[in-house]
Amino acid sequence: MPQARPKVDRIYLAVLIMSFPGYPLVAAFATLTGLPSTPLSLGMRALNFCLALLLIVGGIARRRGRSASVLLLLLGLFWAAYVVRLYVDTLYEPLFLGKEVSYYWVWAVGGCLVPMLGLAMRTNRPEQADDYFRWLYLATFAGSFLSVFLATGTVSNEAGIEYESGRMRLEALNPIALGHLGAMLVVLSAWALLFHRPWSRGSRRLFLLLGLAVGCYVLLAANSRGPVLAVLACFLFLLSFVSFRYKFAVMAFLLVGALAAVPLSVYLQEAHNINAFGRLFGMSLEQHAQQSSRLDLFDSALEMFWTNPWLGGALEDPTTLSYPHNVIVESLMALGLFVTLLFIGVLAGLGARAALLFRRYPNYGWPALLLLQYFVGAQFSGSLYGSTFMWCAIGLVLSFGDYAPEKAPRLSRNLMPLPPHFGRRSW
Repeated sequence: MPQARPKVDRIYLAVLIMSFPGYPLVAAFATLTGLPSTPLSLGMRALNFCLALLLIVGGIARRRGRSASVLLLLLGLFWAAYVVRLYVDTLYEPLFLGKEVSYYWVWAVGGCLVPMLGLAMRTNRPEQADDYFRWLYLATFAGSFLSVFLATGTVSNEAGIEYESGRMRLEALNPIALGHLGAMLVVLSAWALLFHRPWSRGSRRLFLLLGLAVGCYVLLAANSRGPVLAVLACFLFLLSFVSFRYKFAVMAFLLVGALAAVPLSVYLQEAHNINAFGRLFGMSLEQHAQQSSRLDLFDSALEMFWTNPWLGGALEDPTTLSYPHNVIVESLMALGLFVTLLFIGVLAGLGARAALLFRRYPNYGWPALLLLQYFVGAQFSGSLYGSTFMWCAIGLVLSFGDYAPEKAPRLSRNLMPLPPHFGRRSW
């Protein structure tokens, strides 16, 4: 007799939703009601912090696999070094930073570290991912659907003059974050259409197709390169790690998506003056300037690293008073070579763990795709203290990656789905 699946942990589910589509939902709600977004966001993040602490306390005595324990230990060492850097640069020998001291602590500890540990410390069997996917997907769909109607490309400069920015956003949600919301809906929809057994009926597949369309619209309307590249990376990951019979379905998704993007881009250009293809594939003078600015950030951060290669130089680049928009380069700048090598080793271990999870259980593999999406995104616009989605995705993979080795062959054989047939039950 198979063992009964443990009940859904509602605290874990709440932390999961607040960590991923939570803030976009708050931003959409604030725009819809006219309420200020800051107190709503702070309230949600405070609640998420407290619930994550409960998960950490409850997970201390839980048993977990050797690989998860090792990765947690290495993550702890990395974060210990980063917290020391935070303390030195903000409290012990304060530097002139681009933001208030509290900002770094709130985001680093409250937004990244504690939610990540809360998700990681609650161990789950891979098949339990089904229990959490439904609510995560519905919340992501709701945030994206509201954004279709509430997002705008009109912004105001310092003089109060409004102009079309060419990129959709909400008042409290910038184009990059909005693009990643759409990207997450695209990735989850495509995965579910291929692998999610409980949603195999025609009506639910139609809902997933609607989610795919909404996600594509939000992704292109936000007009950010990072989220688009993250989606492409996820599909390349699928092509690499799914069995041969699924590769044609993944390539079909890519082909249909590329064809559908053409009329959607034309509509966005005519209706909202959003030139998605021009930004993604073209090189205007403005884009050359932006690219040069990003290279300047890299050069300045690496110069700080070469000045202090072993322990790092500063939390932020003192020249630009900003982060270099790449977590690896930022780690070199702030923590030095040895801690960065530790960080890269942890990321490699997490990547191997995510690939193994997806290889064995593709029908429970959506956490691996979220990790890939947000890691790729953090290479283009992320910071160590502000990449909340990346750190929470790390905790998610650590939570769902454990399995009983003696049961793995049976689970893999019995639960591996067949390629889907749209419009009727396929399992």
